Amino acid sequence: MNREQLIKRVLQKIGDEAIERLKVTITTPINGKPLNASSRLKNTMSSKVLGETVEIYMAKYALAVEKGLAPKPNRKPSKAFVSDIQDWMKFKGISPENGKTSLQSARAIAQSIYNKGTIKRLGYNGAKFIDRAVNNAMNQFDSDLLQAFTIDLQKELDKIK
Repeated sequence: MNREQLIKRVLQKIGDEAIERLKVTITTPINGKPLNASSRLKNTMSSKVLGETVEIYMAKYALAVEKGLAPKPNRKPSKAFVSDIQDWMKFKGISPENGKTSLQSARAIAQSIYNKGTIKRLGYNGAKFIDRAVNNAMNQFDSDLLQAFTIDLQKELDKIK
């Protein structure tokens, strides 16, 4: 197996492991509560080897879960955001209270997120699930990468002899 094939194989392993760790991390409870409601985010996760890098793909809102959302007081949530909140309410089994409709409740939740930020139990700082998962995967495969470069170095040294 040549250097490029070995590097590609190692990078694919890193990507596969990173995706698996992301999926486990996003479903692992934090302070007794899971981060996922519908598994939509988890189901969008994938990786691809491009040259000598690994690209990780997932839904756009993953960064909001990762980093949290800072408060945006005095701003009105978009219709799309309110719709996403309605979907979340359905998956979580949250029913409107006090005679309110699902739309009214979703608007209230969306406005609260805009006023206060997200994920209160994490101090509005986000879940950091990407950092934790990818760093763990990188640590595991450091030795595989070292092996790939050691083989390449040995071949270069053999040429000098």
